[in-house]
Amino acid sequence: MVAGEASGDMYGADVARRLFRLFSGCRIYGLGGQRMREAGVELEGDISRIAVVGPFEVISYLGKLYRVFRRLAERIEREPPSAAVLIDFPDFNLRLAKRIKDAGAPIIYYISPQVWAWRQGRLSQIQRLVDKMLVIFPFEEQIYREAGIPVEFVGHPLVDMVCASKSKEEFCQDHQLDPRKPIVALLPGSRRKEVRYILPTLCKTVDLIVIQKPDTQFVLPMAPGLEKRLLENMIGARPITVVMDETYNAIRYSRAAIVASGTATLETALLGAPEVIVYRISRATWFLGKLLLKVRLFGIVNIILGEEVVPELFQNKMTPEEVSRTALALMDDVWLQSRIRGNYEKLRRQLGKGNVAERVAESVSELMGKHL
Repeated sequence: MVAGEASGDMYGADVARRLFRLFSGCRIYGLGGQRMREAGVELEGDISRIAVVGPFEVISYLGKLYRVFRRLAERIEREPPSAAVLIDFPDFNLRLAKRIKDAGAPIIYYISPQVWAWRQGRLSQIQRLVDKMLVIFPFEEQIYREAGIPVEFVGHPLVDMVCASKSKEEFCQDHQLDPRKPIVALLPGSRRKEVRYILPTLCKTVDLIVIQKPDTQFVLPMAPGLEKRLLENMIGARPITVVMDETYNAIRYSRAAIVASGTATLETALLGAPEVIVYRISRATWFLGKLLLKVRLFGIVNIILGEEVVPELFQNKMTPEEVSRTALALMDDVWLQSRIRGNYEKLRRQLGKGNVAERVAESVSELMGKHL
C-alpha cells in the first residue's frame, strides 16, 4: 500500500484496518505516514519527509524519493505482494506499478490521478499497468470506462470520516475560546513548503480582520507531520490558537474558514463552514501549471459543482487585503452563507453513500481471488 500525501495516508489507514479484519494474519507494507503506521502498515518510508508541492520543488527531494522507491522495489522483489493498493501520488506510483506488475501482483489504484485536469496521456500507461481503478468523484468513472480501463465509483472516503467529535461549548472550553464570539479557521496546508508559502499571508490577513472585528478568534488546526514550532515561529504574537487532532471540530464551529486548496477544502464543505480557497506556489510552478492544466476552476469543491460556489484566491490574487475582505463577507453576509451551504448539500449528494473503505477492501479481495 503506497500513499504519498497526508490525505492518502488517512484514506490508506482506513482501508488497511478493513483489510486486517478481512484477512486475519495478513501483513501490509509500503509508504505512508503516521496514520498508516498506527493502523499497522509496515512503512519503508515516511511521507512527512518527502511531501512536495510542485515539479520544481521536487528537485530538492529527488534523492529521498529515489531511496524510498529503491527500498520499496527491493522489498517487492524480495516479498512479492498478493495485491497492491496505490493511492494517488501518480509520478511515484505509476513507476512503482511497473515493478509490482513484474512481480505478478494485481494492482488496484485507489484515488485517480487527475487526468481530467492534465496529463491525459497517462491513461494509456494506466491501462497497461492497473487491474482496476477505484475513483472517488462521479465524473471520473466515464473517463476511465471510455479508455477501456476497469473502473468503479466507490464514493468519497471523507463522507464516512468528516464529523465533529465535541460540542461547540466543549471545544471552546478546551482551547480557552469564547463560544459567543466568532471563530475563523486557518488551514494553510499539510506540507512544510505549502505552509511557508501560505501562512505568512494568512497571518497578515488576521491583522486586517482584527482591525475590522476585534472580537474574532482564530484557530489553526495543525496537520499531521507538521511541527508546532514551525507554525508558532511564523504566527508570532498574533491571537491564533494552534490545535492538534481537532481539525473537524475547529472547522465545524467556525463562522468562516480560509483554506489552502486540497483535501481540506472538501472537508470544510462537508462540515458546512463557508470558505475561501487560497493557494500560492513558486512562480515557475504556477506558470507551468497554467500552461498544462485543462480546468477553468482550481478548487475541488468548485470543480465537482461546475461553478465557483466558494471564492478562489490563487497566487497574485492571494493578498492579505483580498483574503480578509472575502473572509469578512463570509462571516457577515447571511445570503452568501445560505447560498454556499445549499450548494454544499448538492456536493454531498454527489459524493456517494459512504462505506468507502469497505468497498475498497472488497475490491482488493475480489481481485486477489481472480489471481489465485
